[in-house]
Amino acid sequence: MYTDRISTTARYNMLTADIQKNEANYNRLTQQLASGRKVVSITDDPIAAVNIVNTNRQLGQINTFNENTQLAMEELDTLDDLMELATGYLQQAWDKGVEANNGTYGYSSLEALRTEINEITKTMVDLANTEFNDNYIFGGANTKLTPYEMDEYGNIIYRGTKHDNPDYIRQTEVADGVFEVINTTGDKVFGFYEAFYTDPSDTKYYAKKDDSGNVKYYDINGNEYTGSVDDLTAHENYSGVMGAMKVLSNSIQDVLDAKDAKDTAAETEAYKKMFSSLNMFSDSHNEIVTEQTKFGGVYNRLEMTTSTLETNNENLTAYLSAVQDIDIAEATSKWLQAQYAYQASLQVASQTMNMSLLNYL
Repeated sequence: MYTDRISTTARYNMLTADIQKNEANYNRLTQQLASGRKVVSITDDPIAAVNIVNTNRQLGQINTFNENTQLAMEELDTLDDLMELATGYLQQAWDKGVEANNGTYGYSSLEALRTEINEITKTMVDLANTEFNDNYIFGGANTKLTPYEMDEYGNIIYRGTKHDNPDYIRQTEVADGVFEVINTTGDKVFGFYEAFYTDPSDTKYYAKKDDSGNVKYYDINGNEYTGSVDDLTAHENYSGVMGAMKVLSNSIQDVLDAKDAKDTAAETEAYKKMFSSLNMFSDSHNEIVTEQTKFGGVYNRLEMTTSTLETNNENLTAYLSAVQDIDIAEATSKWLQAQYAYQASLQVASQTMNMSLLNYL
């Protein structure tokens, strides 16, 4: 009868493999317990590891979308406040216009009203040049260029992207593939005012004073008009509340000039123009309210988007926790078992390493 014998080398290899297995299991559980994570490396659970990576990516996107949404809402808040202020200044100018159209005001009273209207106009220009987050709100796509310039002749020139240019749009991504337009343009909300002259060839010229204080006329490229001043024809181009306030102010000045010249017919025509400017105020008010309403709708959508993002973030965070986080009590129990197993394998190895085939002879 033969008895199978295990060589010392074989027994050593078996014990070593058992120790290494128990040690690896113990180290893995120690890392999990220390980190609080089930998956420390991709080899722990490849499928769970991929899900964790994808979920973290989605959470990162949500964080970005949430930041975009919050910043957009802050800008829209500012935009709404500015348009509300513009409505108030417009109302003030309207009231002054109604007073000026009274017909019973004397020279000094009309002069004072014109001064007040001009001050309101300057305030409106400053409002239209408001910045938010280092960007000019009403510049369209030209957020680094001051939208409005008011020259010494009262021209209120808009230098931003015009509303009829589709490139004026600035939009922000608030969800995957979902964008919201968060800006408008100065010419849409406030309008502009331009006084210029044309020669017989219809070239535009603008009045400017030279260093000596003399009025001269230059085209848009800075070329001086050298013809007869009598051949120049005055024009006005305007829109919106800026145009309304300038037309009202100019009309009052025309009334004052007619009173100085004692020209009754010219005074009557100036009053007609002054009265017609009141209709421009009404149209401008409607334009501002329309823009406010439009962006009020955008703000409401962003609020709903914020709520959706918060819900998605909570759901994904809960899922990530279920896939990734350990149960402390369960993990501690497994860690203790692994520790005992590892220690036992070391003890067995220690006790048997001194044995050889001679022990069986």
